[in-house]
Amino acid sequence: MKRIYLLAAALLLFACDSAQSNLTSSLNGGYIFRPEKLFTDATEAVSDGYWDKPANLEGEHVIVVDTRLQQAKYYIGGRQVGLSDISSGKAGHGTPKGVFSIIDKDIDHVSASYGSIVDSAGEVMIENYTVGQAIPRGGHYEGAKMNFGMQITRSGIWMHEGIVTSAPESHGCIRLPRKMAKIFFENTPVGSKVIIK
Repeated sequence: MKRIYLLAAALLLFACDSAQSNLTSSLNGGYIFRPEKLFTDATEAVSDGYWDKPANLEGEHVIVVDTRLQQAKYYIGGRQVGLSDISSGKAGHGTPKGVFSIIDKDIDHVSASYGSIVDSAGEVMIENYTVGQAIPRGGHYEGAKMNFGMQITRSGIWMHEGIVTSAPESHGCIRLPRKMAKIFFENTPVGSKVIIK
């Protein structure tokens, strides 16, 4: 019985240490503590979201991106109709804050700045390549796929399909899970407002 108590105490101490380190890093990074995400692997993709638009709903389309909560909320005529987890820009590649609008859409957009270097057989030689770096002999650039892309800034910030972990992971773009990226893309006219905070 004593062993069971010791094991339980050790597990509780481990959980508290993990929670404390998660809380501390969240506070230092400006993100809220999300206990339901505490034991989620940082590389695990998520697909959380919903869409519930009444058939006859009309009005201004507005997407509000909250980089602290790592969520995007979709409004039509002031009514929230959608929600999606996101991954915004990581440290050193922050997503810009402010009021923007969708200036272009491209269903199968490819990044002109980030991607991979592959050889003639299609084998990846360099992952996470940034345009401007040296390209090894026999390699060529392939831009990262940004399907269901909606351009937000002239400097290359897009909202698009990508791996979403509910943590900042991108080079500044706003990644959405495939299902939600497709829904947002199909329902968002060019000119729609995007508020990033």
